[in-house]
Amino acid sequence: MSKLEKNIDILRKYIGLWLGFDQKISFFILTWSQRMWKSQVVQDLAKEFLWDYFINDFLYIKDFSFELQKEHTIKVEMKNDETAKTLYSDYNYQDLGTREINSRLQQSPSGKAKILLIENIERMTIGAINAFLKTCEEPLANRIIIATTSNKSQILDTIISRAITIPFGQNDYIVDQNILADLESLVKVLDSDENIHKKHLALVDLSKKWYTTQVLDYLVSHYLSQNNFQKVEKRLDVKKMYKSNVSLDSLLFYGLLY
Repeated sequence: MSKLEKNIDILRKYIGLWLGFDQKISFFILTWSQRMWKSQVVQDLAKEFLWDYFINDFLYIKDFSFELQKEHTIKVEMKNDETAKTLYSDYNYQDLGTREINSRLQQSPSGKAKILLIENIERMTIGAINAFLKTCEEPLANRIIIATTSNKSQILDTIISRAITIPFGQNDYIVDQNILADLESLVKVLDSDENIHKKHLALVDLSKKWYTTQVLDYLVSHYLSQNNFQKVEKRLDVKKMYKSNVSLDSLLFYGLLY
């Protein structure tokens, strides 16, 4: 199985877990290289989970930066509406604002969930991102938001902190065997019977050696695979507060408390 196939399976499992346990932490950012067919992968998975309700329950925000030679704005796919004006001649898309997108998400799904795909979220305008932030912070049950990016470094920290990041690109940290070995060792310590101070020391040491957000993302993935949503929420809380004035040591210690 190729790396791409493995990561598609990871995303498939995440979506299945979220739908199965009716969780509200439902914002994912997929990091990709520019040459990968990211949007098609998400659409295929959405069809797999939504079945006959795909037409009504899948919303697609497409990046038209190249076609229109403009800054990325909110563009949503039209569904069988021949009277609507098209945004771009080769597509049937509607130019909507973030408030209208949020309104669509708040409508009850026809099936078991609504899935929103945001293409190249790093190119969205600051205004659109800020307006969309509340949706990421307080998502409704059975709503899944999936964003793709080719440049994670350009995404606002406030957005990154609210998402579960799934790295698909060859240059993402998860393929680095050195950090992967360190992360696996860390998980063994955290899941052991060692006292909380030793666990805290191991977490702080690794966070100072590697990027803290990478360590937290890995822990989120680990506990999600175990269906331990309490620990997932705690690690996401730490991510949200990471850029605050709280010291790293104190913040990571808080993240160990159940």
